[in-house]
Amino acid sequence: MKRNLLTGPLALLLISAAVTSIGCGDASTDTGTVTQAPDAGNTAETAAVTENIYAHDLGSYDFGGETFTIYARQLMHLNSAMHAEAADGTTLNDALYERNVRLMEQYNFKFEEIFEENDTKQARLAVMAGEDTYDIINTRCVYAFNYAMEGLLRPVSDLPEIDLSKPYWDKELTDAMSIGNIPFFAVGAFNTSGYEYTHLLAFNKELAANNDFDVYGTVKDGSWTFAAMREMMKAVVSDINGDGTMDRQDRYGLLSAAKQILPCFWIAAGQESMKMDANDYPTYSLLSDEQFQTVFVEIFDLVYDSNVWHHYTDEENVHPEEVNMFIAGQGLFIDMPVFYLETLRAMDTDFGLIPYPKYDEAQTEYYSRIERCEQTCIPVTNVKDLEMTGVILEAMASDSAQNLVPAFYETLLKSKHTRDNESEDMLEIVFGNRVFDWGDTVYCPELRDGQFSPMMKKNNRDIASVAAKQEKTMTKKIADAIAAFEELNQ
Repeated sequence: MKRNLLTGPLALLLISAAVTSIGCGDASTDTGTVTQAPDAGNTAETAAVTENIYAHDLGSYDFGGETFTIYARQLMHLNSAMHAEAADGTTLNDALYERNVRLMEQYNFKFEEIFEENDTKQARLAVMAGEDTYDIINTRCVYAFNYAMEGLLRPVSDLPEIDLSKPYWDKELTDAMSIGNIPFFAVGAFNTSGYEYTHLLAFNKELAANNDFDVYGTVKDGSWTFAAMREMMKAVVSDINGDGTMDRQDRYGLLSAAKQILPCFWIAAGQESMKMDANDYPTYSLLSDEQFQTVFVEIFDLVYDSNVWHHYTDEENVHPEEVNMFIAGQGLFIDMPVFYLETLRAMDTDFGLIPYPKYDEAQTEYYSRIERCEQTCIPVTNVKDLEMTGVILEAMASDSAQNLVPAFYETLLKSKHTRDNESEDMLEIVFGNRVFDWGDTVYCPELRDGQFSPMMKKNNRDIASVAAKQEKTMTKKIADAIAAFEELNQ
């Protein structure tokens, strides 16, 4: 499993802020720095050396007023924009606007951002026609993978100005989406979708307190497991209206759309529906992966047992019905991608945020699922502006780690999204170990939505039978993809 072990820009920011707050007060005034103690063997060194860990190594460039054109998806629930036309008084927008003003002044260029609603097919058609229209394309991971397979993208690593070893590039998430060990895409600090599409659990603090559940303490001491969650969920289930039928008027242990349950829990248990081989190509491993199959079946036991899950089968990520039930106190836990936390602002009862549970206490880490993430792609038609593209992306990632990511985190923590100091600690855990699963992202249509979501809706636990039916299709799709990439790499 390719894992993100607390090394991305936000994680380093949190570590830096924690060190600063211990040493000298307000962490927000010293974001992105590491203070090194003097060398004990050098008596002439009497002062600490402060290094900006997010500083880039770019030299001076002047792009003569050229336009840097971005093609992106327009998503109402996601901060997908990489440019802001003006400041509007909101923390995140203004941080974006101010970052780009700095970059445009420093390198003498202009931003242009073109949006397409929920897709980037027009950009694909332009590249296929050989049109050098866009410098970068930001798109959903499954689209990005298909564009790369079609030979429409060049690897981000082809740009010498980009240094993917720098901490403002998320190495783990970039590696997780590499193909044949080639990074066609890279996740930089300017890409907040990597945080926003991370799933966590919100819990009702009043229900927890009424049942003497120390939810935060359970997470911190490592005993937050499938078993612990099962017992908590079972304890709160109630036929509130007393009609003998569990429906939307009653109280449940878990509120979640069906299609989110399986991948959130199997990733939390350290499992993947697809694995990468020694050559960094995906494999269809479901039939031979006995541990995955064991965890898969146990997830059904966990959520179907004792009516702990409100049986909601709509295809939405999170539906207003589920949110309204949680706000009304009818659920102990609710699945939430981070971008959807704002829907809980109307909740009067306090709530907290925690990671998904470990499979058991022998598991050493908590793992969080990234449902998907916008990928930064370089079209093969970008020829004359490659140097500008590399410089701008590198500078944008560096500046974002120092300014945009702190603004994102401030927005998340200082709004009504979170109600206590413990939630900040929990977010460090959630963001510190994020995981992509190719069966949940790139091959989502075939596996997560095509295979696993219907199983959860119908309480079909026969993973071996369903996996066998899908084997021929998946084996061919993967073989075709590998052949395409190997041809591109020749």
